[in-house]
Parts: sequence; C-alpha cells; structure tokens
Amino acid sequence: MTFIPASQFTLRTGKDSLTEYRFNKHAIAHQFCNTCGTQAFAYGAMPDGAPICAVNVRCLEGVDIEALPVQRVDGKSL
Repeated sequence: MTFIPASQFTLRTGKDSLTEYRFNKHAIAHQFCNTCGTQAFAYGAMPDGAPICAVNVRCLEGVDIEALPVQRVDGKSL
C-alpha cells in the first residue's frame, strides 16, 4: 500500500466492479474487487482530518514491485 492525498487519486475505470466494506470503527472505506476480492484502494482521513487514499500498488500497471523499498510494520507491538 502507498498513501497519497485523496485529491491526487482518480479512479479511471471499474467503479461498478467494486464493493465497499468498512471494518471496526467504519472510518476507512475499503474498496474490493467484486470478482477476485482484492482490495484495490481505500478512502480515509489522516489524524488531522486531511482526506487520504491508500492504494494497493500491486493493482497499478507498470510498477516493479520488487524494486520498491518495503517498510515493515509490527502491528502487534504498536
């Protein structure tokens, strides 16, 4: 996942092929593919209220996943 300001995200096609799901506090609008179940992206807000979009980079064409730096997060110890 990569995070960008929501104003910089444009969904060009496929809106009719998505299903929204909201976990836990219902603060993030997760968008899943109706066919394969992949979470393509999600809409939410930063702690300061700024709208943000989380994008599953594996859903982007032309991105070499192996060349990207990985930031590992240990959610258990947060």
